[in-house]
Amino acid sequence: MKPRLVKRIASSALGLIVLGLVWFYTAPTGFGGSTTYVVTHGVSMEPRFHTGDLAIVRSQSSYHVGEVVAYESKMLGTVVLHRIIGKTGDRYLFKGDNNHFIDFEHPTAKQLVGSLRLHIAGAGAEFQSIRSPALVGILVAVAILLLTGGVFTKRRRRRRRQAQDDVQTTQHQPMRALKRPSEHATGVLTVGLIALFPFVLLALLAFTRPPTARRPSEISYKQSGKLSYSAHATPGPTYANNVAQTGDPLFTRVVNDVDLHFEYRLDTTAKQSLAGAAYMSANVASTSGWHTTLALGGTTRFHGNRATVDATLGLNSLFDLLHRVQATTGVSSGYTLTLVPHVSTHGTIDSKPLHATFAPQIPFTVTPLEVEPVAASTSTTTTTDAKPAKSPFAPAASGTVKGTDYKPLYLPLGFARPSVSTARRVALGGIALVVLVLLGVLALPRPRRKAESTTIRSRYGRMVVQVDRVWQLPGVPVIDVADMDALARIAEHYDRSILHETTDEGEAFWVTDESGQFRYAIGVWAPAALAPEAIGEQIAAEAPLYPEPEAPAEELPYEPFTGQAHTAEIPLGGLVSVYETQPAPEIFASAPVVEDWAAHDAADAIVREWRAGWDTADVTRTSSSPV
Repeated sequence: MKPRLVKRIASSALGLIVLGLVWFYTAPTGFGGSTTYVVTHGVSMEPRFHTGDLAIVRSQSSYHVGEVVAYESKMLGTVVLHRIIGKTGDRYLFKGDNNHFIDFEHPTAKQLVGSLRLHIAGAGAEFQSIRSPALVGILVAVAILLLTGGVFTKRRRRRRRQAQDDVQTTQHQPMRALKRPSEHATGVLTVGLIALFPFVLLALLAFTRPPTARRPSEISYKQSGKLSYSAHATPGPTYANNVAQTGDPLFTRVVNDVDLHFEYRLDTTAKQSLAGAAYMSANVASTSGWHTTLALGGTTRFHGNRATVDATLGLNSLFDLLHRVQATTGVSSGYTLTLVPHVSTHGTIDSKPLHATFAPQIPFTVTPLEVEPVAASTSTTTTTDAKPAKSPFAPAASGTVKGTDYKPLYLPLGFARPSVSTARRVALGGIALVVLVLLGVLALPRPRRKAESTTIRSRYGRMVVQVDRVWQLPGVPVIDVADMDALARIAEHYDRSILHETTDEGEAFWVTDESGQFRYAIGVWAPAALAPEAIGEQIAAEAPLYPEPEAPAEELPYEPFTGQAHTAEIPLGGLVSVYETQPAPEIFASAPVVEDWAAHDAADAIVREWRAGWDTADVTRTSSSPV
């Protein structure tokens, strides 16, 4: 097995193991994992937990006393993070570290979400912002771009490697493909880093300080109730429609059973999550000091800020009890009857714990013939500092919830003053947006060749000459330069023009000299080398420099040097190169005018190479001096 393949398999296996471990410890329950992310609210677990903290819990097979565990509260309709302090049967007892009472709900094992594994202070708000649909979409898009970008890059490298292999197999002399850093990618990354800098700086400022500061706070609430009663009477003139209503005296000769109804509500402007229980009782007392309490009906449990209690008071049973007490004690005295609705409410108001009771007293006077409500002028009392009610049947009481509130902190930036939480969201969003734009720009196709070629022609336009083809000469080395600036310096050094050719393989810029052919190629370049016998034919067919003479040159006899100018004509597949030994007006006038000196220089180099290997027997040479 190849070492590269072994390395690839090992790295893939290691990556899968790491990915599996990350999934095992961080996958949420909604995706088949065992981890739940809980954002805390309230002060019940202070000083360890505060509002806005992130708690990571994991489910386990068993739970023990002392563990901080999250459970689903059916009473409150949310997840509660408290500490286990005991167990009764199959139910667990929970209590907040900062509470003075045990949780009213005792959950079973099925309601337990998980035990605390990690606590990150102040990370809850950022976690909730990450869960927003917009940011989730951005992160998914970034992940897709990263994946597709990696695939495209891999394919591009594979194609480039294949092209290099093809070039090397077709050339006589293998040539290494040019590898240049991408100026486009460098520029994009530079702009991206500049754009990222303010967001990274903002993130450093925002994440190095808490988003909120604690402060004491009070939230007021009001408890109120309304008592009503009715009783069916013996037909007669006592009551209208033979029904006694709220506020009417109850005459014992025509009324027996009295139906009681009490409505309760708790009002506050803050967000609330409440539950509780309510029932009604009757206190009977005599002027001599005797008293007793009668239970009227059962207990009613409720969820929310409203409750109703219904009960029945039997007057015949009440007077039978009084007669027995009087017969037993032998003391004749007056009696009073007080109806007391009992309401116990617990829960949270604006994430602050609440435990309140409401027990207003509605008094009645009792005589042998009637039970009469006390007038409104009589004050009523409650267990929570109730104010005097306008009506004895509509009691009310006010209270406050004291706790700790969190005031948002701000960043003094000079031109703006955003909150720390806002600055965190802006920083994260800005970083994600810049990264997304960078990946998008890098993933987009770009006309690199055309842009680079256009830039070179615009910069070195006076030195560049467009040609159809530049042939690679046998025996002449081709030297690839790293950049266009180097090629321009070579052209200036040798006083040569820069030849530019465009073929199906790409574009290249050449400088030709006796010492070699210098080239700057755009893309993968693979020109074919020519055999010596094909050079003249190819050049004559593609780019003739001079017109072919009408008749072959006649052989000139040998003459001694007279100071006149003569020419040496060398046939090269129709190409005639003229060399002057001495300027002469008649020769100069008949010589063709060469306008493209760069092409002329290239042709001279080709002729010199040709002369080095050509058979002299095939050349008719004319000169003004012996050879």
